[in-house]
Amino acid sequence: MRRVIIEDIPWLYACCDSYITAADVASASRFQNERRRTEHLAWRRVVRRELGRDVEIGYNEVGAPTVNIEQTHISVAHGAGRVAVAIADERVGIDIESLERDFACVSSRYMSAEEQALSSAVEWQAMVWAAKEALYKLYGERGLDLKCDIVLTAYNPTQSEISALLRAKTKARVEVSLHNDDAVVAVAYFE
Repeated sequence: MRRVIIEDIPWLYACCDSYITAADVASASRFQNERRRTEHLAWRRVVRRELGRDVEIGYNEVGAPTVNIEQTHISVAHGAGRVAVAIADERVGIDIESLERDFACVSSRYMSAEEQALSSAVEWQAMVWAAKEALYKLYGERGLDLKCDIVLTAYNPTQSEISALLRAKTKARVEVSLHNDDAVVAVAYFE
């Protein structure tokens, strides 16, 4: 089972929103930036709506969000004014990136020549960045180098799927898609 929920972020929450708890508000208060507080509340609202208002949301040793439901894993991302949440019965990673972002200026830091040659699509640099961010979250270990430790080995445009190797041994797949023609969404899972 794998579900992906993508929603626009409402930049203002009503105090009586039934899915946002006092714990969520307290958790969001640690952010100085209003945008970050709102993004934080947005993904927690989606998780509570999908899994139940009383679900306990915590964080693992590397800071990734977790829930207290057995064999239920979540991953969250926000960007392009949207929140993306993946809920699965296996480990999962998700990322969402705006196509307006300039990936060309930093692509040499996260893409090898072989990865660049996998596709000539206009969105390819954004797709690679999103895929690698989702794979980073999936792997669940700090300190991975996006260029050396996360290697994309193949791209199937018909299936919108990328094959990858993590630390040269762990196989993974990433489903990539365009959302509203202005964002890339990547969902990663182990093979």
